Amino acid sequence: MSGMDDIEARIAGRLKARREALGLTLEQLAKRSGVSRAMISRVERRESSPTAALLGRLCAGLDTTLSALMSGIEGGGQASLLAAAAQPFWRDPATGFERRAVSPGGTASRVEIVLGMLPPGARIDYPPLQTAHYDQHILGQEGLLRFSLGEQLFDIGPGDCLFTTLGQPHSFHNPGSRPARYLVIIAKPSN
Repeated sequence: MSGMDDIEARIAGRLKARREALGLTLEQLAKRSGVSRAMISRVERRESSPTAALLGRLCAGLDTTLSALMSGIEGGGQASLLAAAAQPFWRDPATGFERRAVSPGGTASRVEIVLGMLPPGARIDYPPLQTAHYDQHILGQEGLLRFSLGEQLFDIGPGDCLFTTLGQPHSFHNPGSRPARYLVIIAKPSN
């Protein structure tokens, strides 16, 4: 199984596990996420590769972030190193968006760090989360990233950092002619 196949298998397994942990049927998740029951079933059975937009809608329906969904179950302790070569990597088949989870999973930390790359012209829209309150910082690395939160627009260049919460519809867009690279630092709610 290749690295991408492994990530897609983990995504499918975690989507199903999260849905079942919440006691949701396919129909209930379809209603909460706006994704058809048939598509959810195909994604869970790995018959269809999900896009970033689709995963965003499913995660909103499951009241979680993509980072939380994809975080590993191994690890823990006071120190945990995730070597660059072992960092989970996923590419959106629709937009070419690349996502690398750089922070070790399975720790007790409420903070997750994701490295993103959005190709020129690409845009990903996300719905708001149902109930959880996640904070995020977006730190520009290369290129220009346009982030919208409701009606607000923010242009994030190299070194710029935006703080926001995920309670409204939001989108990531690269209006430039070269890739936009950025870090997303997510703080999960405390239990």
